[in-house]
Amino acid sequence: MKTKALLKFIVAVFAAAICSPQLTQAQTMGGDDVLISSFSAMQPEGESRLAVADNGWIYVMAHYKDGTDTQVKIFRSVDGGATYQQLKHWYPEGGYQYADFDIVVTGKNASDIRVWSVELLVKDSDSKVVIFRRDADMANSARIYDETLPNVELYDVAMASNYRAPSPTGAGGNPFALGIAVCGYNKAASPKHSFLDYIFSLDGGATFTKSRVYTQNGTRQIKDVDISIGSTTGDLLNTWPIMGIVFAKDDYSSVGFISNFVDNDPGFAWSSPITLAASGNLSRPRIQMMLDHDSENTIGGKSCHNFMIVYETQNTIKYAYPKESFGYLSEPSVDDLTVTTLVSNARYPALSYDKVGNHYLFTYATEEDGVRKLKYQWAQYDNLHKPDTWSTKYVYASEDNDNYYFTQPLVDIDPSKLKACWIWFIESQGGCDLWGDTEWVHANGVEDIVMQEGSMKLYPNPAQEYAVISLPTAANCKAVVYDMQGRVVAEASFSGNEYRLNVQHLAKGTYMLKVVSDTERFVEKLIVE
Repeated sequence: MKTKALLKFIVAVFAAAICSPQLTQAQTMGGDDVLISSFSAMQPEGESRLAVADNGWIYVMAHYKDGTDTQVKIFRSVDGGATYQQLKHWYPEGGYQYADFDIVVTGKNASDIRVWSVELLVKDSDSKVVIFRRDADMANSARIYDETLPNVELYDVAMASNYRAPSPTGAGGNPFALGIAVCGYNKAASPKHSFLDYIFSLDGGATFTKSRVYTQNGTRQIKDVDISIGSTTGDLLNTWPIMGIVFAKDDYSSVGFISNFVDNDPGFAWSSPITLAASGNLSRPRIQMMLDHDSENTIGGKSCHNFMIVYETQNTIKYAYPKESFGYLSEPSVDDLTVTTLVSNARYPALSYDKVGNHYLFTYATEEDGVRKLKYQWAQYDNLHKPDTWSTKYVYASEDNDNYYFTQPLVDIDPSKLKACWIWFIESQGGCDLWGDTEWVHANGVEDIVMQEGSMKLYPNPAQEYAVISLPTAANCKAVVYDMQGRVVAEASFSGNEYRLNVQHLAKGTYMLKVVSDTERFVEKLIVE
C-alpha cells in the first residue's frame, strides 16, 4: 500500500476540507499491509522465507544479521494474513552464527502440519548443517539431520518439496520428497575449492542422503543458491520428480544451473552446470519447476519440460525456460534454453507455483516516476514462452519516501483461497521492517467488514462528488475504499475528525469505506451515484 512507513513514522496532513484533493490512487491488488516484525540497526541485513500450509496458515521466517548478531524468528498467521504471531525466536548455538536458514511447510490441518527448517551454523573452525521437523505450533522439535564440516565455511541454503504434487505412483518420493541445496567453501582442501551439495529425502523427511553435485576451485565461487522440485508426466515417458538448482557462480559473474531426477541419479548427472551469462551486478538467481502431476508438461502445446529461471543483472530481470530439445537422456546445454529479458528497471525477482491454476507466480521491485513499487503477475505454464499473454502487472505495494526502499519480496499461493500472498522488507538507515500482504482483503469479505460498523457519520450518502467523513474524536486516520469484491480501489490519510472525500473518480455503485486510527476502526457503506 502507498507509503508503508506512514504507519510508523508519518501521518500526511491533507488540505482543509473545502479544498481536499482526490484520494491518492491505490494499489491495484492486495489488502492492508501488515507489519510482521521490526529490526533496529544502522546497517541491517535481513532475509526472509514464506510458506503457506494447505489450510491457509501463513508461515514467515525472518533471518536477521547485524555483524556478529544473527537471529531467526518464525511467525504465523491463522487469520488470512490480518495478524501474525511470533512462534519462535532463536539465537544460534554457542560459538556459532547463522549463515542462512530456510523453511518448508507440509500438511493440511493443525494436527498434521509440519514445519521443516534447515539452518547453516558457522564459526572459525567448522560449519554445521542441521535439519529440524516441528509441529504446526513450532513445538515438538526433532533434529533429523546434523552434520559438522571441519574447515568449511557455509554460505547459503535453500529448501524445496513436492508435497503438493508428488508422483501419483510414489516414485521419487513417498509420501513426498524434500530437497536442500547448500553451498560453501573448503578452506583446508588442496586446492581450496567452493562446492555445491544436494541433500534429499525420498521418504517424507524420515531420512536424508547427501550428494556433492559441483565443485569449483577458488573462494566464494558459488553463492546465492535456490532449489525447486517439479513434476513430470507420461508425455515425457517418465513420472519421476525433477530437481533444479540455480546459483551465482564465478564470483557473481554468471548463473549456474544443475538439474537431475530428485534422487540425483548418477546415470543422468551433468558433467558441469549450464552457465547463463550475466552482464554484471548479478543477484538472486531463482528457479521454479512446474509442479502439477495432473497436467502434461508442455510449452506452446508441445511436449516439453517446464520450468522458469529468473535472475537480476544490471537492474534488469532475465528469464530462461526450456526448449523442446531440453531433456535428460543426453546432457543439455545453454542452447537448449531460451534466455531473454523479462523486465527492465527491476530488481529482486522471486517465483512460486499455483498447481490448481497451473500458474507461475512472479514478483519483483521497480521504480516508476519516483515511486518505488512491488509488482506481481502470473503466467499460465503452457504460455511460459509468451510474456505478452501473462496477467496484468499488479501493484501490491508502493512507496514514495526516499528514506525507505523495498528489498526481497517473496510470493506464495494460499491453497485454501487460490490467491497470492507476499512478504517483503522495507529498509532504512534505522533498521528494516518485514511486511506482509495478501491478494484478498484481510477481513474475510465485505460481509465481515459490514459487521464492524461504528459511530462514524458519512454524508451525503449516496454521494455524487464528495462525501464528508465525520468521526466522534479527532485522530490521525487512514481511509480505505473497497469495492464489493473486497478489492482496494482507493486510499488516503488525514488528520482531524472530519475529512471531505472526493468520489468523482469512482464508478457508480456500492462500496465499503473503512477508516482506521490508532485506537478506533469505523466502517460504513458508501453509495456513489
